[in-house]
Amino acid sequence: MSITIKNGMGFRNGAAMPFVKSPNHGGALKPRFIVIHDTASGLKDDGDIAWLTNPAAKVSAHVVVSRQGKITQLVPFNVVAWHAGQSQWKGLKFMNSYAVGIEIDNPGKLQKVSDGVYKNEICTIDTNKDPSLKVEYAKTTAHGAGYWLHYSPEQIAAVTDLCAALAETFKIEDIITHWMISPGRKIDTNPLYPLDQLKASALPYHPVGLLSPPEDGERHDTDEAGEEHVDLGEHSDVRDESATAPGKLKAFIKSKLTAASGLFGGLSITSFLGVLQDWKVIVALGTFILIGLALWIWLEKE
Repeated sequence: MSITIKNGMGFRNGAAMPFVKSPNHGGALKPRFIVIHDTASGLKDDGDIAWLTNPAAKVSAHVVVSRQGKITQLVPFNVVAWHAGQSQWKGLKFMNSYAVGIEIDNPGKLQKVSDGVYKNEICTIDTNKDPSLKVEYAKTTAHGAGYWLHYSPEQIAAVTDLCAALAETFKIEDIITHWMISPGRKIDTNPLYPLDQLKASALPYHPVGLLSPPEDGERHDTDEAGEEHVDLGEHSDVRDESATAPGKLKAFIKSKLTAASGLFGGLSITSFLGVLQDWKVIVALGTFILIGLALWIWLEKE
């Protein structure tokens, strides 16, 4: 295997992977899954890396994989990166807390402009100028209908090698996509990604349903009829994917605040007014409310 993982850092052919530290990260991570994403950008990884390391973005990933198969690491694999946001899988919510995030350079859904020319609000793909770029029409329930750029062989090979190394190091349970954990909100990776092939090659065992992908991801296009137009309006890069599962302390505090609010809510008006006759109770209640409000604001911000 050409890739190894040591202390959360990736090494390729014995040399450390290029590392550009992102400030957008959480605490310690013991990954159980790998989530693969599209960058939804142009075909150069430098812009993606700049954005994923920008504090204002509130988004990051563990690595970015370029069209040429170059892997740039942004967050150690044993640290939470902000790539999944609102998400759930197999009863788990906020998959940032359970998964390594891999961003693959790909523009996402495209609209056909003319023969060989495709575009979206981010970039234009001209296969006449660059015949190595392959675009194909595809339609699934999860993705809708549109044109999609094929991933390069170098990208597929690099992602496969990395996932195999991660699976061996962290005993990864499964490899999934962003659209699988955030259905209706996300459509990456695009329907051309060979997910079954990736799982078969990278995982030491076959998860249940390996050869039966979710029905929403199955292609059901017979021709190019019914293409869904891509909105070419003003584009915003801002996408907050920092949501993570609350820690045990936060969950405990939140449960106690909820229980306390239920206790006071169960008092009748007469009983409540009677309790307020004692100034000590008033002081204690006021203190409790202030502390509770401060903790609640903190929890919501986190």
